[in-house]
Amino acid sequence: MTVTTMRRLAAVLALVTLCATPFAVAAETARQILDRRKALDDGPRHWTDRQEHMKLTIVDRRGSERLRDLIVFERREPGDEKKSILFFESPAEVKGTGFLAFTHKGAPADQWLYLPALKRTRQITSQARSESFVGTDLSYQDLDIIQEMPSWTEDDAASSLRSEETIDGVVCHVIELAPKREDIGYKKIVLWLGKDDLMPRKLEFYDAEPEAAKRLLQHDIKVVDGIPVAHHVDVEAPRKGSKTTIESSEVRFNQNLEPELFTQRALERGER
Repeated sequence: MTVTTMRRLAAVLALVTLCATPFAVAAETARQILDRRKALDDGPRHWTDRQEHMKLTIVDRRGSERLRDLIVFERREPGDEKKSILFFESPAEVKGTGFLAFTHKGAPADQWLYLPALKRTRQITSQARSESFVGTDLSYQDLDIIQEMPSWTEDDAASSLRSEETIDGVVCHVIELAPKREDIGYKKIVLWLGKDDLMPRKLEFYDAEPEAAKRLLQHDIKVVDGIPVAHHVDVEAPRKGSKTTIESSEVRFNQNLEPELFTQRALERGER
């Protein structure tokens, strides 16, 4: 067999192999994964309102603990807007403290804190967004980010798929988000989404490298009314050496919460 004949045969075999092989399926991008999660939230997992009790355990670097009990109400509005209000029930020094937030798509939230001892409502300004929320390891800005993040697009934060990792036995997509909006406040956010349920298992917030400023881990995910809910959340601040644990209970969806609950008047009146 001549060299020319061999080359022709090789070309024919390559063509046959190409024709016989199905077209390769392109790997899913980070944005496609995030869009699938959004579709679940807007479809099978959609809810109109939500309420739950939370127990906060705040541990400082010396190991001292403070406990907080509160009740939280949320209501979803058109256009990926949300309204949230919460009331602290104990201990005595924070009882009656309330917090109201209107989460906006593509813009900072409007937030108010009611302090019963002063009988005064304080609006959280842009300068105060980095302050600690009632002594926890979450800032007012963090609360806004966690609420708004599911509706982000590439205009809000560029997404890239890093790898796969296992968290608590769950294989997760690891997605890096590079915020483009100044009001988000972080240079990078890394998100671990379960491959099967697309529920966040872990988030890391970076304002500088290499150490995360905040780390959030979600555990004990249970399905309530067809919607997966994390019943235990750990918020860590590695630089401070502190930690806030959030335990959720009595989670309920679609209770027909009235719009009047999510107002400054209701905030100052307190839980009813």
